[in-house]
Amino acid sequence: MDARTRLISVLIAPLLLLIGAVANPGAEAADFRVMVHPGSEKFAPQELTIKVGDRVTWVNEDRRTDYFVTSSGPMTRRTTVATDDLVMNVVLHPGTVYTRSFKEPGTYHYFCAGHVDMWGAVIVKENLIVNE
Repeated sequence: MDARTRLISVLIAPLLLLIGAVANPGAEAADFRVMVHPGSEKFAPQELTIKVGDRVTWVNEDRRTDYFVTSSGPMTRRTTVATDDLVMNVVLHPGTVYTRSFKEPGTYHYFCAGHVDMWGAVIVKENLIVNE
């Protein structure tokens, strides 16, 4: 490789890396947790904002109670009338977890079918910039 080719390679390579980083910022999926602590009968955090492709894991730390995590997908808050519409319909037995990836932007409202005050929302954004 001659000096001119080497110089062009040295100048072009960082430029291509920069273009890739700008075109696909934060491409890696992140993992988030929603907890149900013993005796709390609530999801913590109650609302969570993530980006498309991220994963959320619901964790039932309670030792006695089953929780029914139910959602009908990206929507405004409304009542789900048919189980065919559900995108999540999971029983979290004591000590168990459930993980879901979110592939579409929108607000996913979810609730526990057995505890009327237990609800939450996962807000999925196309591009999310996190301030550190």
